[in-house]
Amino acid sequence: MALASTFQKTVLTMALAMPFLSMPAISQDQPVVVPAQPSGSAVTVKSTDILFAGVTKFPERELRDALSDQIQAIQEYGLNPASADDAAFFMGIYYHKKGYSQAAVTWAINGSHLVLNVIEGPATIVQEVTFSGNQSIPSPKLRDYMLGETRERLSMLQHQLPYISADIETGAERVRGLYQSEGFLDSIVDQPEITFSLDKTRVLIHVAVHEGIQYHFGKLNFTGDLVFYPQTELLEALKPFTDQPYTQAQVTNIQRKIVYFYRSRGYFDVKVDSKSDPADAQNGLVPVNFDVQSGSVYRFGGVKVTGLERLQSSFLSKRFAKLRGKFYNPSRLDEIYKEMIRTGLFKSLKITSKPLPSNEVELDMEVEEAKAKQVGFSVGYATFDGPILGIRLGDQDLFGTGRPISATFEFSARLLKGELTYTDPWFLETPNSLKLRLYTLQQIWDGYTKLETGVRGDLTRKLTKSLEATVYLLARTDKITDTGMQPVDIGDPQYLVTSVGAAFTLDLRNSTNTPSNPGKGLVVKATGELAGKVIGDSIGFVRGTIGASYYIPIKKTLLAFGARGGIIHPLNGDLPVDERFFNGGSQSVRSFVERELGPKDAFGNPIGGETFTVFNVEYTFPIVGDLEGAVFTDAGSVGQYVNDGIGVLRYGLGPGLRYKLPIGPLRLDYGYNPSPKFGEARGAINFSFGFAF
Repeated sequence: MALASTFQKTVLTMALAMPFLSMPAISQDQPVVVPAQPSGSAVTVKSTDILFAGVTKFPERELRDALSDQIQAIQEYGLNPASADDAAFFMGIYYHKKGYSQAAVTWAINGSHLVLNVIEGPATIVQEVTFSGNQSIPSPKLRDYMLGETRERLSMLQHQLPYISADIETGAERVRGLYQSEGFLDSIVDQPEITFSLDKTRVLIHVAVHEGIQYHFGKLNFTGDLVFYPQTELLEALKPFTDQPYTQAQVTNIQRKIVYFYRSRGYFDVKVDSKSDPADAQNGLVPVNFDVQSGSVYRFGGVKVTGLERLQSSFLSKRFAKLRGKFYNPSRLDEIYKEMIRTGLFKSLKITSKPLPSNEVELDMEVEEAKAKQVGFSVGYATFDGPILGIRLGDQDLFGTGRPISATFEFSARLLKGELTYTDPWFLETPNSLKLRLYTLQQIWDGYTKLETGVRGDLTRKLTKSLEATVYLLARTDKITDTGMQPVDIGDPQYLVTSVGAAFTLDLRNSTNTPSNPGKGLVVKATGELAGKVIGDSIGFVRGTIGASYYIPIKKTLLAFGARGGIIHPLNGDLPVDERFFNGGSQSVRSFVERELGPKDAFGNPIGGETFTVFNVEYTFPIVGDLEGAVFTDAGSVGQYVNDGIGVLRYGLGPGLRYKLPIGPLRLDYGYNPSPKFGEARGAINFSFGFAF
């Protein structure tokens, strides 16, 4: 153990060696942590305790946590000079990582006690980082690379960073890597020059850079079996790589892209070799030679599946049947593979593409099925709804068909809801997805309570990679009770809705879009619904809504824009209150509580309207860990009747907090009302889950 700890200590001591310009530098063989001579002989003590002397900056519990590994080793193997030296050494590292660049730790064994004597010295902050010789990469970007190791461990709100010599060494390596990745293959980044202030509380860091020339891709030469594809098509596919500076990593990327280019056209056995040398460059342009051996054209063949238990044996064969007979294309295979993983039916699904002498590719699948029957619970809280409890019972593999069915129940102070849902993602073995829902709910709003029971069927199809369309049929009964409103404001208290509708979603966001990350780009959603007076108490109306959100990631921050609007027009009589649009709350104008923006009755209850608008701008930024901050501006309106137009715009602005979870963020917002009317609050607090828009 002593040999191992000595080797580790030597490496770490070199990383923490403190270069001084204003005083003689400490040599690498002079350790930062200097052990005192032990007071007794080098006899191992089996029972020991650690005492700290000279410690004022950190609580003792924190220091013991930092030395937990060393303390455990002492407890297991006993206290001796080697283990004492290790403890003192790592205590010194802890102080240095906290910015105490002058800290030194000595040790002494006093009977059964290990005494660590700490000379803390002052905390040292980085006053400035400067660069010279950098013509192509700006100093602020280089500074971010130099201090990135330290910054990643600290809050974005902490502007003054501690000086940690090991982090500065890592930062210099990051800068060197940056220059290499930008094509400056001959660049030299000198060791950082460190200058301490006289009181050792501040440090100046200077880095000299010798960039050299930047290499770019020159002519790409192709030899071998190039088959029948125009070279211009291949070059266009390679352009995202060849437009980048020349590096060996980019050459490898181009090589892989050529392989993918050929495989996507059926050449399963294609082989590509590359050759390039920056020494052959002229004016910084490096020629690259690729030798292509395309091989034979392959088509998708059959499917062989092993490992199925509950799922019907034909399930996977049917899912991949659309590929059979078509030219082998890994991207098509990947699309269906991801679709299968998203079903939740499989704990693992391994697909091996096996070439056959018939120039077919057989798909060998090794399957481990996931647990089909599921029980889930959820708890939450929202400002308007109060505590929320959810229960979900589900079977992902109904009768072995791979079709899921689930029953969900949701309870809160304002809502009781039960729903039974059946989904067929491959309705009649077509690309259409069928979803059937039977539900009942009781919703308590300000001024009335709604009882609703309904059945709905949705048929959805992906028209393109980005465009999805849904048509649906809906039949529901609604009853308005416990009213504290005038009948003229409520409308029909009991009615039936039978409607047909359509919805379109255009999602142009990038592939980073997840439930916890909205991605980059534009998403547009539009719906239209027609309800007719079919029988009895049926009501008729035409309703349409549209909304768009645009997200712009800026480094680790996100700028988001949202706009929504809607209109509903009654076809017979007045609209019941619950069919109207409302505004205000955590997902609209956040300076108002839920539904409080817009027309009200004589008792102050919201009565909604036939038109609405919402506009949002939000900027989120990291604070520490998964905690983010936000600032936002909202605007919105409710028009009581279509003839009133959009109504009067009202505004909100304020700060917020976000806590990132894998399934979406927890949000706490305070919206300030800059122009409250008589009786209105100056603002509202909204606590909720998910994105505002």
